[in-house]
This record gives sequence, C-alpha cells and structure tokens, in this order.
Amino acid sequence: MFSGFCAVSGSPIRPHDYSRYRLTLPTLSGGWSTGYMHYCCWPCVCDTQDFIRVDTRNVTTSEGTRQVQFVVIGNPCDHPEQLTTPFKDTFGRGETSIAASAQEVRCAGGVLEGATMSDHGYVIINMFFDAVDAVAEDSGIVPGAQDAISDPTPGRVTKGGGGALFQDEREFAPLCAQRAAAGFNSGMGEIFRRVCSVSPIVIAPPALHITGKDAALPTDSCEAEPNRVTA
Repeated sequence: MFSGFCAVSGSPIRPHDYSRYRLTLPTLSGGWSTGYMHYCCWPCVCDTQDFIRVDTRNVTTSEGTRQVQFVVIGNPCDHPEQLTTPFKDTFGRGETSIAASAQEVRCAGGVLEGATMSDHGYVIINMFFDAVDAVAEDSGIVPGAQDAISDPTPGRVTKGGGGALFQDEREFAPLCAQRAAAGFNSGMGEIFRRVCSVSPIVIAPPALHITGKDAALPTDSCEAEPNRVTA
C-alpha cells in the first residue's frame, strides 16, 4: 500500500523498479539511514532531501510488534496562522495559500487532523522501505551510498542488495541544484515544500555531500527515460 503513492506529490503510482529510488536520509536519532521510496518523478528526490527525515514507530501485526522506519515532516500546525498566508504560485497561476491549495491540511488545537505521528512527534507521510544491504550495517548506511558519482546519469537504474533495482538519488544532484536555482519551477511538489517550510525539522547530522557534473534539465521533468541497469 505504501508503495502505491508518491509521498511528495500525493499522486497514485504503480510501484515498479523504475519508480523506486534509493536515498540516504538523516534520522531523528542523529544518524543516517539508507532506504527506498517510490516517486512519480525525479523532482521529488530534491524535495525529500530538503525536508523529509526518518523516524520510527512501533507497528503491531499478527506476527507481533516491531519498530518500523517511516519518513516524516514537521507539523504545520505548530504555526497554523501560516496556512492562510498568501503567496504567488510558482507556475504563474496567481495568488493562493496552503489552506486554499491543500484543503486537507487542517489544524485543531495544534494537531494536524488525520495525521499519524512518529515516536518523536512528527507527521508520518510514508514508510521508508528497508535496503537489505543497509540493514546489515551498524551505521544503517549502504557502503558507498554517500560517495559522489563521477558521471551522474538521471534515469539510470542500479542493482543493489538482494537484487533490488532502483534509481540512485546521487544521479540527480546536478538537476536538483539547477531546479533550486530556477526557483523550484518543476515537479509537482511546490505545495509540499510550502507545507514543510511552516515547521521544518531541524537536526544536525554530519554533512552529506553529493556532487556531480552539470546536467541539463529534461524538457518534461516527469517523463520516464530508457532504463539502464548497472551492477
């Protein structure tokens, strides 16, 4: 179920290898964790890196209770007055607000209606799917996952532990930088960025550096590219 929608745009998606992205994100415990998320298009990688963090919550099933990793954002109801603050739409559609554009974001006594909260009290937006080669590491990080890629190639599919196929967040480092310089005018997550900016999660893990060569923005940022698989 959690792989059937994009946590950034909210769009329903059909989970498959090409929509699976591997990321290494800061955790609320102060470290890092490597795992997978499913997206509708690549700009969601950038928005995730900027705002989404990893926390835990106990989940009870027929097999018992276990701790599961989830991806979380800050609670916009920490500052509910900002939900009605007007802003100009990045795509030139006039003036709007979070309350007008995301009507499901509603607060009642400082609580985000309908939200499930993590162990540290943040808003859960999806699961952070385990990367088997990260689970085997005490650090929670896949070896090499924080090293720069010398030839970032958006659309390239990589094979990871357990045979999982995915797109690597590092492939999109140049595109994310260009998108930021252009005012985040691509992708589907502008309102997501607005909601997250109301009360961003502030933690200070060790810096993660992902760099790469310049790359041109695709004409259609959500258009799938031919699959290329690397070991």
